[in-house]
Amino acid sequence: MKTMTTMNTEYHTIDGATFSAVDATDLMTQLRADSFNPEDDLPSYCRATARASKIQTGKPHRAWPPKALVEDMLASGLIATGKRHPAWGNSND
Repeated sequence: MKTMTTMNTEYHTIDGATFSAVDATDLMTQLRADSFNPEDDLPSYCRATARASKIQTGKPHRAWPPKALVEDMLASGLIATGKRHPAWGNSND
């Protein structure tokens, strides 16, 4: 029997938080759990996040599926993978 190893990706938010997630749904679930306004469910949270992201960046963000929203957030610079930009502050570790 083969064992699959799942690799997490480390995401950094512009406010300095760091999240380690298996996939986009996992990331959005963690962001929702950490949110001051988590909405009723994940789809509602993603819609609210997409709206807020557009307001913040001026660029449209697709709300669903989570993979599309994370792709748009990465493209607009709201989140990043890899090394955190020094201006973004400290990690939440």
